Amino acid sequence: MARLGDALRQQREQMGVTLPQAAEDTRIREKFLQALESGDYQSLPGTVYTKGFLRNYAHYLNVDPEEMVALYTGERGGSEPLRSFAPMRPLVKRSFIFTPAVLVPVVVLAGILLFVGYVYYQFTNFAVAPNVEITDPPGDAVSQLAEYTVKGKTNPDGRITVRISPGLDTINDVRPAKDGTFSVVVPLKPGPNHVEVQVLDPSGKLAQASRSIQLIPAVTTDQPAPQLVVEQPANGGTYTNSPVTVAGHVDKSVATVAVNGTPVTLGADGRFSLAVSFTAGPQTIRVSAKTATGAEVQETRTISVAYTAAVVTVRIIGGDAWILATVDGAQAPGTNKVFPSGQTLTFTGKAVTVRSGNAGTTYLAFNGQDLGKMGELGQVTERSFSSP
Repeated sequence: MARLGDALRQQREQMGVTLPQAAEDTRIREKFLQALESGDYQSLPGTVYTKGFLRNYAHYLNVDPEEMVALYTGERGGSEPLRSFAPMRPLVKRSFIFTPAVLVPVVVLAGILLFVGYVYYQFTNFAVAPNVEITDPPGDAVSQLAEYTVKGKTNPDGRITVRISPGLDTINDVRPAKDGTFSVVVPLKPGPNHVEVQVLDPSGKLAQASRSIQLIPAVTTDQPAPQLVVEQPANGGTYTNSPVTVAGHVDKSVATVAVNGTPVTLGADGRFSLAVSFTAGPQTIRVSAKTATGAEVQETRTISVAYTAAVVTVRIIGGDAWILATVDGAQAPGTNKVFPSGQTLTFTGKAVTVRSGNAGTTYLAFNGQDLGKMGELGQVTERSFSSP
């Protein structure tokens, strides 16, 4: 294996990053990263694009990009050989004779046209982002239903991801039809919902489009509204390095309570409490209470969330997982053991490292941002986080 490939692969493995994970993080196709690490330079695109990929990958691995490019140039043996084109044999007609004065300009012009065509092909395949268009709704919309079917059109070979906020709901790996059309049902929460459609094409280029859909549920006026009292959080409060506790009580007519669309368990005395993690910045909390007959009331609180440390939340979903966590260089108490499905752990410090023996059932959130599962089922994976 080439020295360049050894250096890249060893650095990636020391970081505990798999090749598919590196491809997803850098937006570089996995087969190109594999070619770089194995020295298979024939499978790579043009030198200009390969050097760009290599610099991005070197930054991702925290190694010197110029040193890696120098290794690549030395191992590749300099620049790529220029393509040559054999001139076409001229057709001789009695009425016209090809002389050198006529043939040379024709060959030069043909070479220029072929070169321009080659450059255009490279550009369209590696530099142009995919097209994505949302056709329904055609603009920002209002809905009375808690679900909305978003439709659009993009590249047939694109991979679509839909994100809905607030709540950071994510719908992954939506596949368009052969003609590029797609449709996906998105859940809505009361109030404004920001729906973002992202498309990733096979060459690693990303495009996105978004819509704002406001959910205003229909409320019956012939029934008395239920009583809802939100005791926490205080409107305008600031929360640092911790989840936000939403608590209060309702009267006996209330059947369900939800916080930003997430159902909350009601006690026999009508009290409720839920800890919610938010990303940094201003946040809006909507608490809704609904009776069995459909009467509904809402309360809204606006707060501010800040992080001065690394706050990592670990959720075990779909199976057991062995978890070892270190906080500021010391093993976190109670870890280094197997946790059952449904367990939630939170670690706070300047530097937090989480190692899982079953990455497919281990889901992470960092400073309120959902990062999804750590990897595949049975895979041993480690992730590290540091304070802002």
